[in-house]
Amino acid sequence: MTDTIHSKTLKQMLENNSNLILLDVRDNDKFVMGSIYSTKTPTKNVPYLIMKEQDKPFDEDTAKELESSQIVTICTTGNKAQKAAALLREHGFQAAALLGGLTAWNEENNEKE
Repeated sequence: MTDTIHSKTLKQMLENNSNLILLDVRDNDKFVMGSIYSTKTPTKNVPYLIMKEQDKPFDEDTAKELESSQIVTICTTGNKAQKAAALLREHGFQAAALLGGLTAWNEENNEKE
């Protein structure tokens, strides 16, 4: 798996539901304003700053849930998502960041944030 994925690739992955979890790494306030949602794929919100400040990025239950999943990290522009994906890979998770973040996703899919 590459470090980043494009919006088109993510859209295909969502349609195929390939054991995928979307992880929005923005603050909760931004997350509740809108993210990427799919009926087949769960979207979780774990802010990057919280992941970074802890010894482990997730609590034990979340870590077990995500250990066998492909994680796609999401933020507004992709910068924080790339840092989060790198942190997750350091901890043994399969993670890639959405290239260009929600901005690119919304432009590609003509959605408003």
